Amino acid sequence: WLCPVCQWSQTNGRAPDLDRHIKTHFASAWACHGVPLEDAELYGVSHLKPVRVNGIWMVGGCGLKFSRRDALKRHLNNANKPCVHDPS
Repeated sequence: WLCPVCQWSQTNGRAPDLDRHIKTHFASAWACHGVPLEDAELYGVSHLKPVRVNGIWMVGGCGLKFSRRDALKRHLNNANKPCVHDPS
């Protein structure tokens, strides 16, 4: 199966996997944005460059977008990733 957006070939024949891939091409409610700039010092990321997200300055995220909340959560809980977030 091919993605109609980028022609990526989905080889395992699982429609849910292709659907999840297609969603990555469109706006997502789940993205790694880090923490608000005013909390940067608490998380040790005040030295990083902030980015504006929906009118709020954020720092410490990588900007990756996810089609599902559990995928973002897994990304944020990965000790090998330098991204920070508010665990609450």
